[in-house]
Amino acid sequence: MLYLDNSATTPMYSEILDIIRKYSCDNYYNPSALHAKSAIVKRDMNNAKEKVMQLLGAKSGNLVMTGSGTESDNIAILGSKKFKGGKILISAVEHSAVYYTAKKLQSQGYELVIIPVDSFGKIIMKEFIGMLDKNVMLVSIMHVCNETGAVNDLATISKHIKANSPRAIFHSDGVQAVGKLPINLAKLGVDLYSISAHKFHGMKGSGALYIRSGLNLSPIIFGGGQEGGIRSATENLSAIISMPYALERCLQELDMQSNKDIISYIREQLLSINPNIIVNTHVSDSATHILSFSLPDSRGEILLHMMEDDGVIIGTGSACSASSNSGRIPTALGLDSKYHSGMMRVSISSTFTMKNAEEFIIIFKKNYTKLCLNMSKKTNINN
Repeated sequence: MLYLDNSATTPMYSEILDIIRKYSCDNYYNPSALHAKSAIVKRDMNNAKEKVMQLLGAKSGNLVMTGSGTESDNIAILGSKKFKGGKILISAVEHSAVYYTAKKLQSQGYELVIIPVDSFGKIIMKEFIGMLDKNVMLVSIMHVCNETGAVNDLATISKHIKANSPRAIFHSDGVQAVGKLPINLAKLGVDLYSISAHKFHGMKGSGALYIRSGLNLSPIIFGGGQEGGIRSATENLSAIISMPYALERCLQELDMQSNKDIISYIREQLLSINPNIIVNTHVSDSATHILSFSLPDSRGEILLHMMEDDGVIIGTGSACSASSNSGRIPTALGLDSKYHSGMMRVSISSTFTMKNAEEFIIIFKKNYTKLCLNMSKKTNINN
């Protein structure tokens, strides 16, 4: 099987099974209890959190462990300080976890402003700067676009926010960036940053939210006061302690140049198959693991299943919104309507080789040709 949907999820490193067994079956103690053994696992848990902070380049601040990147986004947006008449700014291609949470605040009376993006999914900086004023209370802009791989310049964005909207809190969804790019939170200037372990070969149901020093959030989950009162619930020891293992190994295995070469090859081959395909990824200015492209007058879902029958797994965009058939993202990218249903995404990991890419192109060409032939026959019958 050729797996090219790593932006949806990655296979968990098998060694994490040993960590799960250790902290779920052997050292299974509740880190919030007063037993001596509980104190030991609490120490292990805290050490794991500190290691993740180091790997993210955070010299200060706090890391709140969550059950997912979605939960991290929700806590960041709903838990941040609000003020009457405040505005929220989010990019037009934000993940559903940010978009729908921001829409919830809009329904409560806050103004929501959508930042336009270019055809590759990167915010248009000039227009964004023009939206900043003293009434902006929250800005949420993803680090890497999960649909196209576009990388936003968070450090520059942060400087403009501080200069023009000093009361604003800056959150970034870093789910598609962590493990795919070197991250240095100390230099990015974000107040809040969301991550999810299953995007870098960790456990599903394991996320985190970085909170800069001095920033206070209101909890949206109430209970026993774990995670500094921000996220009450008995901690998932296995998920927390395995997170730094997965992240460190993923970064060690990361070969951005190899990924870029593979993605560039796939792009060139797709355009040779059909020059009318639109490539939504700016290969020289994006994360190196994603290639988004749109087929004219085609249903990507049909091609996806045809490819799967031949042992190839690809995506049609964000797995979290794939079932909604939403046109929000292709519209934001400025795609003509005939390309909307044909938007597809391939995303690779460190184990994917150029030989795999060549195999993928052969299978894609066969199935896409077959799809076009079937569509042509249906058109002739209808006419």
